[in-house]
Amino acid sequence: MNKPEVICLMMTSADGKILSAKWGNDKRVKAVLDNFEKAHDTFGVPAWICGRTTMEKDFTKGAAPVIKKDSGPIERKDFVGDKHAASFAIAVDGHGKLGWEKSTLHGDHVITVLTEAVPDGYLAQLQEVGVSYLFAGKNAVNLEIALQKLYSLFGIKKLMLEGGGHLNGSFINEGLIDEVNLLILPIVDGTARTSTAFDVEDAMKKGGATVMSLQEVRQIENDVVWLRYKC
Repeated sequence: MNKPEVICLMMTSADGKILSAKWGNDKRVKAVLDNFEKAHDTFGVPAWICGRTTMEKDFTKGAAPVIKKDSGPIERKDFVGDKHAASFAIAVDGHGKLGWEKSTLHGDHVITVLTEAVPDGYLAQLQEVGVSYLFAGKNAVNLEIALQKLYSLFGIKKLMLEGGGHLNGSFINEGLIDEVNLLILPIVDGTARTSTAFDVEDAMKKGGATVMSLQEVRQIENDVVWLRYKC
């Protein structure tokens, strides 16, 4: 299969939790959180992907989707909004719940992964603002199809997977991750019901645990431990 190499980068508390909004505003917490962006930049990979919930919380800030009225029927055909884009922010948003007002995010061209179940008016809005989209299933997202299209339509050879836990879990469950980079922060979350780096629903789980091969262990700034695994 022609697909990008998928490198997962996540940070967790010492007890394996990932929702940093619960960790408070202590300056020490902010200092360790800064390690994530610094680690991301070391890879030099111009494409990153995250799930709808993460994108909504951290980037689109809850903006509602725009559904253009009287758009007419739109063929379920992939749309490339910028043929010359060199870096990409990719959202997995099967049912079109994210509100996009422009085609870039922090300078990266936006690509959204959809299902064919999204409304015509939503596609019309994406086309108007220049956001690229691709279809990866009729009612549920097929990640393998999505990766193949990211490779063939946009020439993406490497891809940073950066959460949330459900999207990471879906990727690992399908055997689509090549490398996992985990930043273990010197923080204890301590809550019982908080997402982890890889969450897979029991009904969707394929086989047993995913066994990885440890490649590197490093201590970096602020007592953070960086673990790198091959899958």
